[in-house]
Amino acid sequence: MNITKGRTPAKSNGLSMRKRDMTPTRNANILHNPSMVGDRFMGVRLNRDEMEFAGHLLTSQILQDSHLHNRQMQQQNENPLLLNNSTETEPAEEREAREAREAQEEREAEEENKEGKKITNLIRGGVAGMSDADEGDRILCYKKNLAPPPAIGYVNQAKVLYSTNSVINPSSSVKKALRHVPTTACKVLDAPGLTKDMYTRHMDWGSHNWVAVALSNELYLWNTETNTIKNFFEDAPPSNEGMITGVRWSEEGKYVSVGYESGAVRIYDPNRPRTTQYVRELRTLRVGGAQRCASIAWRKNGIMTCGYKSGDLVNHDVRVSQHVVSVWAGENGHRRDVTGIEWSNDENMCATSSSDRTAKIWDVRNVRPTTPNAEIAPMHTIDEHLGQVRTVQFCNFRDGVLATAGGVGDGSVKLWDVKRNCLKIREMPVCENGGVSGVVFNRAYNEMLVASDDGCLRIFRFNATYKMTHEIQASSEPIMDLVASPVDEVLIGDMEETLKVFKFFAFDKSTNILEKSQPRNVGLNVR
Repeated sequence: MNITKGRTPAKSNGLSMRKRDMTPTRNANILHNPSMVGDRFMGVRLNRDEMEFAGHLLTSQILQDSHLHNRQMQQQNENPLLLNNSTETEPAEEREAREAREAQEEREAEEENKEGKKITNLIRGGVAGMSDADEGDRILCYKKNLAPPPAIGYVNQAKVLYSTNSVINPSSSVKKALRHVPTTACKVLDAPGLTKDMYTRHMDWGSHNWVAVALSNELYLWNTETNTIKNFFEDAPPSNEGMITGVRWSEEGKYVSVGYESGAVRIYDPNRPRTTQYVRELRTLRVGGAQRCASIAWRKNGIMTCGYKSGDLVNHDVRVSQHVVSVWAGENGHRRDVTGIEWSNDENMCATSSSDRTAKIWDVRNVRPTTPNAEIAPMHTIDEHLGQVRTVQFCNFRDGVLATAGGVGDGSVKLWDVKRNCLKIREMPVCENGGVSGVVFNRAYNEMLVASDDGCLRIFRFNATYKMTHEIQASSEPIMDLVASPVDEVLIGDMEETLKVFKFFAFDKSTNILEKSQPRNVGLNVR
C-alpha cells in the first residue's frame, strides 16, 4: 500500500480525490460523507411561492400574447381559407361563445398585468409616472427627492457621519487647536518692601524649587509647594551693606549669593544650622571701588561672574582666597551699570547687558587669560537697541540662540545666532510704551515667554514665523522680574508689591508633551 505523505486519497462516486482538494475541512479527524463533496452552503430561499407568483405576474402578459398567436396560427392551418374571424361562415352560437371566451381571457390578462405592474413599481420605489401605488406603500427609492415625507411631528435623530460639503471638514483638515494656557495666577503673595527698581534682581528660583526673595535688606526663602516661608536672617540682616540689589542661586542650588548696594557679595549656605549671627555666611567678596552689584551668574566649576554699577565684570573663584581671577572692563567693556549676566548652556560663552544700550558676548577662555594684565575684548558687541538693554537670555532648546530685551524707548526682543558671527535672526516688537523686563525659554513647548512694562506676559512660538500665540494681562502695573521654576511654573514680581505664580508650561493632554517626572524639593533643608 503506497501512501503519499500529506495526501490521503478519498473515493467519492468512483472519483479519486486528494485530501487537500477536498474543501469541507482539513481536519483529518473528521470523516467525510462520500455522498457530499464540497462545502458550498446553499441557503433555503424563504417565500419561494410569493417570488414565483411575482415572476408569473411579470411574464403572464408575454405568455398570454404567445398563446393567442399560436391559437390563431393553428386555426389558419386547419382552414387555410379562413384568413380572419369573419362571421360569414361561422354559426352564431359558436361566434358568441368564442367572443365571450376571448373577452373573459382579455379581462383576466388585464387584471394580471395590473397586479404585476403594481408589484414591480413597489420594488422599483414608485418611479414617477410608472406607479399608481400609494405613497406609504413604496418600498425602495433609487432616485433623489422621491422618498416619502415624514409624518407630522417626526424628529430625525440621525447624525451626520460623512459629508462632502465645506461646512463639515474631514478629520485630516481640522486644524490642531492651541494648547490651554491659564490666564490667572495659581498663587499670589504680598511682598511689602519689594524695591521698585527695574535694574535690581529681586528674586531667583533655585533648582531645588525654593525661591529666594529680597525685600529691602531682608531675604526670604519660599517653598512654592508647601507654602513654607522663612526669614533667612531671622530679623538680624546685615546693616552695614545697605539694600539687597541682587539674588542668585548656584547651579546645583546649594548656595545663595546676595549682592548689596555697597558692592559686596555674600555667599550663604542655607543647609547649615544657624548658631551665631554669621555662621551661615561662607565668605564675603569685595572689589576695590565697586558699587551696587545687581547681576550675578554662576558656573558649575565655582566661578561666579558679577556685574557692577561702573560697568565692570569681575570673575570670582569662590574656592580660593585670591578670588578675583579676571576683570572684563576698560574700553572694550560696558560703560554703565550691568543689568544682566547669563552663561550659555555649555558654559562656553557669557552674555552681558548694560544700560549703555549694548550687549556683549565673552569667551570662556578669557575667564583665566594667559596674560594677566592684557585688555580683554569681547567676541561680539550688539549695539542695535534704541534704549538700554535690560536682560539677556540663552535659548535652552536651540543651541547658540541669544535673546536681548530692550528697555524704555525700544520695547523689543531681538534674537541672535552667536555661533554664526552674531547674525540677527528675528526682531519682535513687544511693548510700544515701555520696555521688556524678562525673557524665559521653555524646552518642552519650544516657546519664549516675555514680560513687559504694560503688565502683560506674551508667549511666542519658535517656528518659521515666531508668531505670538498668547497674551495674558498678568498685572495692572509694570512687571519688574520674571524667573522660571525647574519644572513648569514662572514667577513674576510687579510694582504692586506682589508675587504671582503662573503654570504656563504645565502638562497638557492635548499635546504630545510627556509629563515631567523630575523630583522636586531635593537638596535643600532650610534650618
